[in-house]
Amino acid sequence: MEPNKFRESRQAINRLCKSVDNLIEEKSKEASTEIYEEAYAKWETLNPLAEGEIQERSVKNLSVKINGLSMRIDKLKPAKKPSVRGAKKEPTGIVWDEERVGQLSPAFLKKLLVNMAKDTGATVCFGTTGKGIRPNYQIQFSSEAVIVFTGSGHKPLDKPLSAGAKKISEPFSYGVVDSALGKK
Repeated sequence: MEPNKFRESRQAINRLCKSVDNLIEEKSKEASTEIYEEAYAKWETLNPLAEGEIQERSVKNLSVKINGLSMRIDKLKPAKKPSVRGAKKEPTGIVWDEERVGQLSPAFLKKLLVNMAKDTGATVCFGTTGKGIRPNYQIQFSSEAVIVFTGSGHKPLDKPLSAGAKKISEPFSYGVVDSALGKK
């Protein structure tokens, strides 16, 4: 191969190798792989065209450099994808409606009605966190008194459920709870 053309090709490959080296330093596996493949393709084209001892030695040296870059690229870890598990997202919460209230167990509904103390003017709001099997609930009696109960033991709690943080459902009347139990 004509020496000037060979030199230009060799220098182009060396520039690509330098770019790959810089990208490896930046730990950019995808970009370094892409440029490496371009350098390798140019080397493959140049290799059979080498004539004489100097060009053959130069092509061999490029081969060693390219193989070294390949090994360094293989050691790079691929870019991390955003983690779904650790992603912060707004909690969806349970959406309570009459149908969902009707899905509560009969034992739960009986204890809820006992805590409503046959006050037909009372309303109950359910907590929207958890799985909705035994939700904490808040009863507002017709006397305006409010009592919060645990869902697991139906025992009174000291603090009300937080309506401002949307962790509490809309109120359901005594009649809704009573009819949900009657359907079971």
